[in-house]
Amino acid sequence: MSYSFQSINFNADDKLIYLINKRTNKLKLFFNKIISIQVFAKVENNSTKINKHIELILNIPGEQFIVKKTSFSFEGALSKVSSSVERRLKNHKQKLRIKSA
Repeated sequence: MSYSFQSINFNADDKLIYLINKRTNKLKLFFNKIISIQVFAKVENNSTKINKHIELILNIPGEQFIVKKTSFSFEGALSKVSSSVERRLKNHKQKLRIKSA
């Protein structure tokens, strides 16, 4: 599995990188045939406080999941992204089980 992280418009600290690595490694528990994961963290300059964006692109055999979430903090956006991807992986795994049965 290949993994890449990119921060846009800011310099990510080690704590954020560690948290993102921890959450993306947890995805292997839900589906073990992950080809690659790309994570983009972005800060947008606007008048609202909700300006932290996380985008996760997950490649698995035959599918690509793209999830984008925005929140007050990167931790909140990452939590939303990871729960969404976990749910999609569980649904995909269930569909594969139904097809093979």
